[in-house]
Parts: sequence; C-alpha cells; structure tokens
Amino acid sequence: MTSSYYPAPPRTSWRDSPLVRVAGSALGWFVFVLSFTLLFQVAFSVMALGGSCASGGPYEIAVECPDAVALFAPLSIFMGLAGVGVGLFLSGGFGTPLTTWAWPILFCGLGAVFLFEFFGTGDPVGLILGLMFEIMGLVPLLLEFRASPQRAFIGQRSAGGAQFYEGDRARRSMTSRVTPNPEGAVRPGAGDVLLALVVAIGAGVLGYFVAGIWFASVAAVPA
Repeated sequence: MTSSYYPAPPRTSWRDSPLVRVAGSALGWFVFVLSFTLLFQVAFSVMALGGSCASGGPYEIAVECPDAVALFAPLSIFMGLAGVGVGLFLSGGFGTPLTTWAWPILFCGLGAVFLFEFFGTGDPVGLILGLMFEIMGLVPLLLEFRASPQRAFIGQRSAGGAQFYEGDRARRSMTSRVTPNPEGAVRPGAGDVLLALVVAIGAGVLGYFVAGIWFASVAAVPA
C-alpha cells in the first residue's frame, strides 16, 4: 500500500478518462433511478385498479390499463437494465456501483409495494410476496457488505483509475471479481468519497424528479 498520491495507471482507451468514468456513473444512476421510479409508479397504479389490468389483444378486457401503465411497465424494465449496463461499461470501477445496489433497490422496493398492499387491504399474498422480495433484495446486499463496505459505497477506483485500498478483510464478491488491495493500492481521500456519493445521489435525485414529471405527463393525456 502506498500513499493516496500514487499515480493512476496509464490510459489505454477513451474509457479510462476521468470525465468518462464520472459521466458513466452519473448516467447509469440517472437512468436506473428514472426507470425504477417509473416501475414503482406503475405498481401503485395497478394496485389502485384492484391489482391487475390489461391492454390490447383480441379478448374483452375487464380493467383497461391506463396509457402510462401500458407504456412504462415494459419500458422501465428495459431502461433499468440499460442503466446498469451503461454504468458498468463506462464507470470503470469508479463511484457507487450499480451492480451492487440495483438488485436490492429493485426487490426491496417492490417488496415494499406488496407490504403496503398487505397493510392496506389485509391480503396475505401481499405479506408473503413482500417478505420474499425483501429477503431476495437484502441477502445479496449483505454479502456485498461483508466483502467490502467501502466498495459498496464508493467503488474500487478513483476517477483517475487508481485502485483503492479496501482494508485487510476485503475480498472478492459476486459483483466484483477484481482482486482487492493489489500492490500500489491507495487509500481513498475525502474528495474521492464525496465525489462518488455526490455523483450517485445527485444523478439519482434528478432521475426521480424526471420520472415523476414524465409519468404525470403521459397519465394526463386524454385516452
């Protein structure tokens, strides 16, 4: 382990640029949170309709899905996957890793929807699905935290590409197969921590508000 001023590895492609790493992390979080918020709103809209709806097809439809639900139910899923892919491809290990948080956010968020339904209606199916989804979301996150709590929040590399020292107990995980603490690993400074968190939180907040505006605008259009 050396000081935090250890020079970053030489660039080998355009993706090694600090600007690309930061922009990639921001874009990934923006798209993912945008998509998840849309999916969350779709889930609550369907709950308000009684738990199911349909759109299109040759059969008579008992409950027609609103335009916003019909549009965003499939779109949000594909956009969310694209956001994780973009973040993984461009961030290069910098920033709060979507690969660590996407699964827990998705399953714990949807689990909360089912639990909300249970407490609102008393439907035991909501309780069963809610608890199952919460467990499916929390267990992988706990495993990532056991591997390296630091990595779960700020990633494995600085914006410049230097790999961080993560502590003697750090190890590989399901979402990171890179060997921790190689020769020359550096301790992250306060600026590294702040940059990683500000990028993820700022992009996520922006994605949340854009999703709300987008969903409302589609829902407001007359059928």
